[in-house]
Amino acid sequence: MILRRAEVGPGPQLLLISLGVLVCFPAAVDCFVGLPLSTKPARLWPQLLLLADNATVPPIVRRVVPGDQCDRHCVPGDPPLTCHFRWKLENYATMGSACWNCRLGNRAHCFHPQCITANGLERGVFAINRRVPGPPIHVCKHDSIVVDVENQLEGLGSTIHWHGFHQKATPWMDGVPMVTQCPIPQDTTFRYQFTAVEAGTQFYHSHAGFQKANGHYGMVVVRDPSDLNQAHYDYDLSEHRIIIADWTLDMVEKWVPGIQTDSMRVDSILINGRGRYFNETTGTRADAPLTVYQVEYGKRYRFRLISSGSQYCPFQMQIQNHSMLIISTDGGTVQPQHTVDTLVSISGERYDFVLTANQPPGNYWVRVRGIGFCDQMRVEDFAILSYRTPETAIPAAGLTVEQTLAYPTEPMPTYDEPYPDGIVFNHQTAPCYTPNDTYICAADLEAYEVFRDTGLIDAVPDRTFFLGFHVIEANNSLLFSDRGTSHYATVREGFNTIGATNMISFVPPSFPLLIQPELIVDENAQFCNVSHRPAYCTDDHLCFCTHRMKVKHNDVIEIVLYDTAEVRQKFYHPFHLHGHRFIVTDSGSFPSDILTDQIAYLRNLRTVRRPNAHCPPYKDTQSIPNRGYVRIRFRADNPGFWLVHCHFEWHLADGMGLVLQIGEPDEMLKPPANFPRCGSFEPPVDTGGDAQGTNGTVARNAL
Repeated sequence: MILRRAEVGPGPQLLLISLGVLVCFPAAVDCFVGLPLSTKPARLWPQLLLLADNATVPPIVRRVVPGDQCDRHCVPGDPPLTCHFRWKLENYATMGSACWNCRLGNRAHCFHPQCITANGLERGVFAINRRVPGPPIHVCKHDSIVVDVENQLEGLGSTIHWHGFHQKATPWMDGVPMVTQCPIPQDTTFRYQFTAVEAGTQFYHSHAGFQKANGHYGMVVVRDPSDLNQAHYDYDLSEHRIIIADWTLDMVEKWVPGIQTDSMRVDSILINGRGRYFNETTGTRADAPLTVYQVEYGKRYRFRLISSGSQYCPFQMQIQNHSMLIISTDGGTVQPQHTVDTLVSISGERYDFVLTANQPPGNYWVRVRGIGFCDQMRVEDFAILSYRTPETAIPAAGLTVEQTLAYPTEPMPTYDEPYPDGIVFNHQTAPCYTPNDTYICAADLEAYEVFRDTGLIDAVPDRTFFLGFHVIEANNSLLFSDRGTSHYATVREGFNTIGATNMISFVPPSFPLLIQPELIVDENAQFCNVSHRPAYCTDDHLCFCTHRMKVKHNDVIEIVLYDTAEVRQKFYHPFHLHGHRFIVTDSGSFPSDILTDQIAYLRNLRTVRRPNAHCPPYKDTQSIPNRGYVRIRFRADNPGFWLVHCHFEWHLADGMGLVLQIGEPDEMLKPPANFPRCGSFEPPVDTGGDAQGTNGTVARNAL
């Protein structure tokens, strides 16, 4: 699309577009939007036009289209679009009134557009447009994403984090409450808008409270017309998305802080919001539709997977009699070198793989189970991979073919009939990087040479940080005293835990740091870190404060993340870095005799045991081995305030996180002038004067 500015004198100017469309600029005035949008008046905002008066060469003006029209084949050289979505957040219910008689066995009613079946049981949820997961977003690289989020949640603020998008041009769109924005108040609308620079499979979810665990999550696909792996698949279908989430029988707030007579647990696993609750006592499953993936024999399909867990379960996925060729992790393209039979992922990770439909046509189980810490819960669920054949194309009465397939007639395998592991990717006990081992780990993947950042790989880091993740048993006499903290989790009985990093439990600031940096008036008093703690904290005492690490813009940063647990168990933390991607340069487990002096041990590991790959892949979420460590490296090239945290919902809420400040506030991009602001309101206590605080003069003069 070619633009030139018409010389029309003062006042609103006109842009002449080669398609013959007139658009008014620069004021937000009523204009006629040209075909193919509509011929009705519409208000176009300067932000969407992305055109500035002082621009030497006007950038491309994007056509504004409804978001679902952006799900298209992406062609090199095609002009980008502005994709406008409208979302409503609200309290809702699974198997509720919108499902009519679904719970009574009328299967046709289960497919009402606003019916959320989940695991087949009734439950309160937080829905986006009455969907769980929320609406998918499919765009092309360099499209502009605009999402109007209307918050109708009763009594709750909210935000949406765009997991995988670095927001270099729009850091105030990262969606972290009290770090990059104010929570969106009830009955208000907040407009997120940013450019889809990072291609691949990305992830959105609420970053407020436990809304993600109750249903606020979804997929963002940014297709790259120049994808280096496109020769390895025939189809990249929008319906071939796999979003895995854990699910509880109750709203998860029941478990935070929790009750003494029961422990939090995973009751079901949802695949694209569908599953069937299994009652192990009765041996019965709920009758609810499953997710169906249809394929054609002989074709190769790109599948996109998101691990959207909130609790402690890694997810193990297998596709009966089929293997998976890994081609991407966390949105980053990797060389197609590893074909696996079992894929293990943890909360926040994304993987793309190619499935070749090379088995005898029929129906096959897509099998996902919670493993590791959740082995004892014996929870798994299923979807269906169905080959299109005349036999599978016969619908049941009142149902479509796909709806019929969602109720398979074949019996499900029992939990005690596991599939063979075969080649396992990301095995939960894999040491990784041990010479000559047979495990395949995420960082064993290899990026293409074109993505190799030699300067980052070979650099001597400017700063190195050691971050120990702690789950601490709370001192109940302190926890329930006047000095007690507001965040903790009850595991069972009187066993309560608090999350921390370097013995600091994160307390969010009282204002969004990026938006209102002028309120940072005393850094020593407002922030803390491992070398600067409040006076009441000793080296071995748990601190509650706003944990901040500060680095210079463009420094090369190395962070060694390690698990401080003293006992080996099937449990490990997923770590997520906002605003950046990183490479993993080392990973391993501590020797059994290293219990308390982990940092000394890590400092003495002088030789970085890099992955076998010449070009390490880029990640933004990485698991830390139990009683082990991960060494990551990135370039701090995105000034702002960025959250660093465990991606388990409960651990972040209990304080396992911190803020990374990159650069000084004057190096950070400034938000729009009318961007929402918030903070505490604590005026002087009225001692008898008037409401305006005039120390009573007006009131006395009126007597």
